[in-house]
Amino acid sequence: MTRLSPLIAASAALLLSACATKEFVKETVAPVQTSVDGLNTRVQSHDEGIKALDGKLQSSEARMMAALQQEAAARTQAFNNLPKPPGLLMSTVLNDDKIKFGSGRAQLTEQAGQELNQLVAKLKADNQPVFIEIQGHTDNTGSDAGNQQLGLQRAEAVRLHLSRAGLPLARMSTISYGESAPLADNNTRDGRSTNRRVHLIVMR
Repeated sequence: MTRLSPLIAASAALLLSACATKEFVKETVAPVQTSVDGLNTRVQSHDEGIKALDGKLQSSEARMMAALQQEAAARTQAFNNLPKPPGLLMSTVLNDDKIKFGSGRAQLTEQAGQELNQLVAKLKADNQPVFIEIQGHTDNTGSDAGNQQLGLQRAEAVRLHLSRAGLPLARMSTISYGESAPLADNNTRDGRSTNRRVHLIVMR
């Protein structure tokens, strides 16, 4: 029987060992490579998902901005279409020198009626729709509640006279300030006389 030389035997052993090492490496690395490939696939899928989500967010943001711009434009248009607020046409103060209310009373005198008739004649001559706010004021004589009621009664007396003179009730309103808005010192007779007044604000 032919015997292998030591060199051939060593070579053969080394070759077998190399083959075994390659197989071992292949078997060891293959699962790792599979895991890496799977991870790469998931990362790629995740990146694609992020891109898709980013695209959706950008689209949603664009739609939201467009909606906000449309809403702002609609509000601006609605504001422009609102009727213009009334402008002050004139302001007339009727105090004791003209209206001459008796102390604690709300009845109009004849002279007061004449003053109001002149106002009505002027408004009719202008022939323009107006709105009149009639403010009743008093001095500080009496209680707060009593003066509040008295101021309203005086304003209502003026409104009733204007209505009878031909001005529509729907275009007039009354409010009482009682003694809360004096024009002069209530500690003097003249001051109290000044504070007993009806203030007419005519607006167009």
